[in-house]
Amino acid sequence: MPAPETVTETEESSTARASRFGRHWWPYLIGGWAFLILLYLVPHALTANLQISPAARLTLETQIRDSWAKILWAAITLMGAALIWRYLQKIAKVVENSSKTLAAAERTAFFAAQAGETERYARAMGLLGDDKIEVRLGGIYALERLARESSRDHGPIMEVLSAYIREHAAWQEGETAPARPRADMQAILTVLGRRHAAFDPSEGHIDLHGTALSRAYLPWAHLERAFLYEANLDGAMLQNANLRGAWLWKTSFNEAILEGARLEGADLTGAANLTAAQLRGAHIDATTKLPDHLRGEMEASPKMPKGKPKPAAPVIEDEDLKLPSVRQ
Repeated sequence: MPAPETVTETEESSTARASRFGRHWWPYLIGGWAFLILLYLVPHALTANLQISPAARLTLETQIRDSWAKILWAAITLMGAALIWRYLQKIAKVVENSSKTLAAAERTAFFAAQAGETERYARAMGLLGDDKIEVRLGGIYALERLARESSRDHGPIMEVLSAYIREHAAWQEGETAPARPRADMQAILTVLGRRHAAFDPSEGHIDLHGTALSRAYLPWAHLERAFLYEANLDGAMLQNANLRGAWLWKTSFNEAILEGARLEGADLTGAANLTAAQLRGAHIDATTKLPDHLRGEMEASPKMPKGKPKPAAPVIEDEDLKLPSVRQ
């Protein structure tokens, strides 16, 4: 019968509260009555034996009561101040303990979050090494989401993905490159190209040197300062890609599409299969290092080739990365 037990517990609680109230307040009630009694009796006792008229005695008693009341009121004020000070000390202690508890909770939450990120990272890395292409794709996009959520993990994740391409799509001049990147390679290139570049380490680079990226789909890609030297970019779609300051020496560009690509500060020394027609649609300036076979032709042009201004690359939001199977 839960109801009677609840009623009994409530009655006991009320009784306990009433008991505590009585223990705390009865001394104050007694003290108040004692104060009033003393305020009346003490002046009367002090003037009882004086040989004065009743009117003078009444006046003297009133003066004594006023003085006595001031003394007692000052004592009560001091006692009240002492009680308030003690109460404030208790509040300060409670606040201090609460701050310590909150700090401990924050530390616990921080370490729990770190452990969760580590677990997610390990799980995604396991998916990346799977034999099935669809599982590897899940691992790639899981790593992308983690990199977007954690600036601390962003750099290492981009390095891992770049190393994956260097390992599985290595290429040397004279070798026959695949017709196009595998699905997992293209997925990684897409992730690298749309990464949150603000999280990049100050001295970090996307390192894809010596890789087979023929016919890779990289429009609007963020590849500034990337290491793409000695890579195969034949037929790659690089429209509006940001290649400012990229290392592109000895890279093959046969039929690569460079319309709107930003090549300011890029090093194209020794680039193969690159034509002036390809560069006419790109953005180059005096800081662009051109291959020898194009340097004279471009310098003889009436003006440096300038591509038409393009809008900024689209920002990929977290909501665009829906992967329930690999999320926590």
